[in-house]
Amino acid sequence: MNGTRQGMYVAFVKNAMVQKAQGQLAPYEELVAQFQVGTLARPASTDGASSVTLLHSWIVALTHVAPLLDRSCATLVDAVIELPWLALPADAGDAWAHLVCAIVSARSEWVTRVVSLLFQNMGLQLGWYRTGDLAVLQERASQPTRRQLYARLHELLQMLLRLIPTLPGTLPPLLLQHFPHKQERTMSQVLYIQNLLRISEYCEALTEPIWSAIIDHALQVDVAIQVELDDLEDHGLEQAGPTNLDPVLDGDADTLSEPESPDLALSVHGTDDVLDSLEDLSDEEGYDASDALSPAAPTPAEPSWNEIAALAGKLDAIMKAIYQFLDGHVGGLAHHDVHARRYTLYQTLLGIFTRTVLTTFKSRHVQFILFWFASLDHEFADMFLGTLLSKSLYATPAAGVASESGDSSVVLRIAAASYVASYVARARYIDAPTTRMVVLNLCTYMDACLEAFASQGLSASPPGAREHAVFYAVAQAVFYIFCFRWRDLRDGAVSDAPHVPDEDGMPSLAATYPTAGSLELSPQLMPMLHASSLSSVSSTHSIQGERGWAPGLAVVQRAITSPLNPLRYCNANVVQQFAYVAQYTGFLYCYSVLEANSQRPSTDAPASPAATRRVQSTTRESTPTASTTVGRSKMPAAPAALPTPALDVFFPFDPYRLRDSAALVHRLYRDWSDVAPDGDGVDEEDDEEDEDDAPPSDSELHPMSPAQRAPMSARLRTSRTGHAPESIAQSLEAMSISPYTG
Repeated sequence: MNGTRQGMYVAFVKNAMVQKAQGQLAPYEELVAQFQVGTLARPASTDGASSVTLLHSWIVALTHVAPLLDRSCATLVDAVIELPWLALPADAGDAWAHLVCAIVSARSEWVTRVVSLLFQNMGLQLGWYRTGDLAVLQERASQPTRRQLYARLHELLQMLLRLIPTLPGTLPPLLLQHFPHKQERTMSQVLYIQNLLRISEYCEALTEPIWSAIIDHALQVDVAIQVELDDLEDHGLEQAGPTNLDPVLDGDADTLSEPESPDLALSVHGTDDVLDSLEDLSDEEGYDASDALSPAAPTPAEPSWNEIAALAGKLDAIMKAIYQFLDGHVGGLAHHDVHARRYTLYQTLLGIFTRTVLTTFKSRHVQFILFWFASLDHEFADMFLGTLLSKSLYATPAAGVASESGDSSVVLRIAAASYVASYVARARYIDAPTTRMVVLNLCTYMDACLEAFASQGLSASPPGAREHAVFYAVAQAVFYIFCFRWRDLRDGAVSDAPHVPDEDGMPSLAATYPTAGSLELSPQLMPMLHASSLSSVSSTHSIQGERGWAPGLAVVQRAITSPLNPLRYCNANVVQQFAYVAQYTGFLYCYSVLEANSQRPSTDAPASPAATRRVQSTTRESTPTASTTVGRSKMPAAPAALPTPALDVFFPFDPYRLRDSAALVHRLYRDWSDVAPDGDGVDEEDDEEDEDDAPPSDSELHPMSPAQRAPMSARLRTSRTGHAPESIAQSLEAMSISPYTG
């Protein structure tokens, strides 16, 4: 009986197509009506067949003529494709999927339409699950969860990928087209991202486009947050928490099948009241060239504090979803398959970082994806450092480039130098030998710049000119690294990386990092210099080290006493902190130069706007500039207006302030409190005993002797100096001097 009835449906469908070809459209229009949503709420047929059974029969019958469904059958194909098949029982839904696959495999013109609808259903709204139009749902014993519905979507996509080998090449524009806008609800954005990441697991060809789309979207949200998130409390707000998706994925899908209402999310996760009350606020459309490293970047419109709270919650949820995927996908115990998968994905992410993240000046959180991933394998950390060193120190512009492109290249090199400094300073898994090797690379470059400047004589560009911008950025990177890693830059230093336990007392990922230096000086990473380009003085000390310090650091003394005067053109806050730490550790005494700089007229040529920015009064985290006495010397405060625009680059691995996704950097991150010099090597009995010892001469800059080191350290701890240890901790508790002005 069932076979006979099915044969009748097949005969009707074939006849309808024949008559359509002859110009008789009545049977064809009746066939179309069988698939239109409005007719699916009909009662059972007179022979007792349910509406689900009837629909199933029509789907199977139409499969027999799938190759005939060309563009002239657009109304029929549209009706079939738009059918809410996810609401059907499994057998009927499977029959629908096979019908669609038969249509697209025979007629490629329908592929884009089907895949476009598929991506539309990857977010919060499931157009293929419109329960209000289907009476057939009443016949089901239980309703599917959203997790089950997404699984069926992925099964359909995998069927299409097997049928059409060239399909991956057509998908990237479609997944971008349907990516939820950053103004949409957090839940919609995170669900879409989770589904894209799942696609990347079974379609390797889409890994790079998917990760590019996700990181680009996260950057759009990230660059819109240009204030310190801790300041939300001052405005009576708190960072909105990320959405808990488990109730959404595992609950009844009916509750979210209809269009969103303002109170929709509240009914699902009542703890996100703040987030839901703010999420419909508007902000600027995406991000454009103003967010990239551009010489003429206009200042974007300032979002409100309410928008900041909402955006922070969205980015927190996005970053948490990314971290959870990576942790489950490649973060497990290492074995061959996992290592190969890690390596391939890391190569992809490193390429995206170089093209996208590195060129985005205002990114504050997205770069921590690479920070976490590089901790999985010492080879990854070396690759990251090698990339950054290549981009900062050894990148050369192509022949015949325009001046504007040259400016952009300079700014990119400055940003890469800032990444080097911030990464080495903050990553706990970067050991002492690697730190020393990186510093040697930086100092070797500085030495080459000093020699080039000296050899040019009167024809050299004046200090502060654009031509020296990369030199100042590299010098600033050395200052910054020294503040955090001065212990590791002493001869015989032992890395602290293996001593970073997690909360359970187990060794962290950093414990697997090798104690031997893994970043080697290679021809690709060392500057191409003539044998005579290194000075006879600094090059000797650069390789051998001096006074118990790592090789290369002797160049720092030569640099800050040179006419290029980096203490004048580097960021004032970095310079102040470097001067303090250098004096405390007995490395150098800088305050005579700083005081001389503060008294100089503004006669030097300013650096290019593309490479330099004026120090902002409001920074991401306040770095106080102390005006205190050290011994009998006065520590000069930074002048209210610098004599020239000072180099002011951001440090991309400043403290991570998103609340729930902070696990991304937990256990891997070095805080200032971990390395603060206060109390190190200080003998309390020397506090009064050496109080009258004179400080180093103000007439020259020179390393402090070991005899002077402890007395000076003791004096720095006294309350009479006005520079209490806690103030130093505050000023470097993240050494955050990034020029984010909300």
